[in-house]
Amino acid sequence: MGAPSFSRVVVTGDLLRPFFVGARVESATWKNVRWLHGMLEAPLRASGLTARMLAWDERGAPETTAFFDTPSLYDALGLDLDLASWAALCADGRTPQALVEMLAPQVEDALVIGYELPPPLIAALERLGRPVVDLILHPVRFMPDLIFALRTNVPAWDAWLRARRLDEAAIAERAGHIRAKAAWMAAPMPLPPGTALVLGQVASDRAMIQADGGFASLERHCAFLHELCCRHPRVLFRPHPYAAPDDPCERAIARLPAIRRTDANFYHLLAQPELTTVVALNSSGLIEARHFGRESINLMPWLYDFDACAPAADGRTGTPVPLSSAWATAAFWRGLLQDDAQASPAPLPDHTLRRAMNADWGYGFIERICA
Repeated sequence: MGAPSFSRVVVTGDLLRPFFVGARVESATWKNVRWLHGMLEAPLRASGLTARMLAWDERGAPETTAFFDTPSLYDALGLDLDLASWAALCADGRTPQALVEMLAPQVEDALVIGYELPPPLIAALERLGRPVVDLILHPVRFMPDLIFALRTNVPAWDAWLRARRLDEAAIAERAGHIRAKAAWMAAPMPLPPGTALVLGQVASDRAMIQADGGFASLERHCAFLHELCCRHPRVLFRPHPYAAPDDPCERAIARLPAIRRTDANFYHLLAQPELTTVVALNSSGLIEARHFGRESINLMPWLYDFDACAPAADGRTGTPVPLSSAWATAAFWRGLLQDDAQASPAPLPDHTLRRAMNADWGYGFIERICA
């Protein structure tokens, strides 16, 4: 893909994922799309671009939102509108022609900026030859603001992003600050040296989708968890705060009474020198644990590889590039779209993205202990 041609911007997200509210089904990501549009509409307007949303959003205003009829797409594909079908679409290496045909008029002559676009949408946009910038929430959540990684299928933009990659030395420094402050605090509980921690995850998260289209679970790793109990003097389990009542991770842990359940703050636990090992399917907490010097064991592959450096090429999307919060500024988009090698956009004030996303992930505790 050479210099991309577009006259407008389409802001979107995972158009395919359903969410059930009782017996009613709606988009699981319409809030993500509105959030991203809210963050970018003014910065893009400063570059002379009009940004509209493309969403399966029943409540979207026609002036700002183009409606994507996800139920009709599932009908055309002969699929039930449920999470099993969504997972199968995400796991399937093929791109449904019906999806390409539905997207084509919606993204004509547009730059598409998305939030965590799933593989079928990325592939469909690549087939349509549209320039894409996709934002992905980075697994490290304990910095003074959330980190996002951006990926694109435009080689010049990809190179521009990589030249501004976040210096990860700051992450290790911040982890050190948290450990230092925690040294003055009482431990969350008595812990013997060599303690291990198992992390739960949301059962229907896209990171849980397996190659066969099903969802992974700790229930398939009970033998490993039993071995973990034999190797460590204590094993803790911390459930995910958004886990459903019938959580398969909880069911797996219930089979192993040696594992103790805890709701202690994750970062307070990581700061304890007695905690040596963190285990999960592929939780973002494993990446965070490494920055605290803990052994991390993932039981299935990562959804994204944030250490990879595969560039965009031949219209294919490159690997995600972690960046500062500058991506939500007008200076960032002017520099990117004009390929300004000298541009050095400044990040937003601390906590701007975290507050705008209404997402804490335990950081409020850190704010208190590190103030």
